[in-house]
Amino acid sequence: MKAKSKVVEITEPPKRKAGVLVSSVDELIDKLRNEAHVI
Repeated sequence: MKAKSKVVEITEPPKRKAGVLVSSVDELIDKLRNEAHVI
């Protein structure tokens, strides 16, 4: 059987900055609301 697809290029994903550890659920919710604006 012959392959139907061909790999053209493989690259590394871009590096991400480190995350932030929070000490409580309340702090997490506050950061999501006020900094990330996701909730």
